[in-house]
Amino acid sequence: MPPVSKAGLFNISGPYAVGKDSVLNHLLKVYPDLIHRVRTLTTRPVSVGDDPSYTHADPADFHRIVGGGEWLYNVQLSGSTAYGTNLAEIREAIGQGLVCVHSIYPGPDGAAALRRAFGAQLYSVALLPPGDSLDARLAVLRDRLLARNRDSAEALEQRLLHQSDALEFIAENPAVPVGAQSMPVFDAVLINDDLDQTVAEATELFVSRCLN
Repeated sequence: MPPVSKAGLFNISGPYAVGKDSVLNHLLKVYPDLIHRVRTLTTRPVSVGDDPSYTHADPADFHRIVGGGEWLYNVQLSGSTAYGTNLAEIREAIGQGLVCVHSIYPGPDGAAALRRAFGAQLYSVALLPPGDSLDARLAVLRDRLLARNRDSAEALEQRLLHQSDALEFIAENPAVPVGAQSMPVFDAVLINDDLDQTVAEATELFVSRCLN
């Protein structure tokens, strides 16, 4: 069997409060000289301290920017918030020998579109909260969002309202066309029951598929 080619793009997808940032921040801390953190353009308010990889644009500027180049974008929260990923930025960083790390929404216009764009160059991991049913997983997310104490009660419920689609998409893990073949959207799905263990598992995947 031929050796597996290294992936130049490592993605983490999952619902809110599932642990994505913890994984990416750990990778950035341990491998700062090998990694490029892909920037995200968004219409939501951005805190420079909390969201260093996010850039805010008002809706008119957002659609002007993403309409003028190679971008993937998805709309969330009943159309109120948009997120964009610059494909040219990723290709440039890979061309410089860096491994790109990113977090994109688990859906047809997010993680699936990223797979269609990069195929086997992408190693994509989905994170799920523990639970043996959709309701149980949503309950875990609610508890974690409450513990973060970042959102008002109204904003928290608005976030949770749209997490069912993300959870169901990850559980389905559909195959998407990549050239003449098809590939599943996610290469691995991890259950974040223990954050330290999940970070360790994701780091092992990153090292084995993107560095070694």
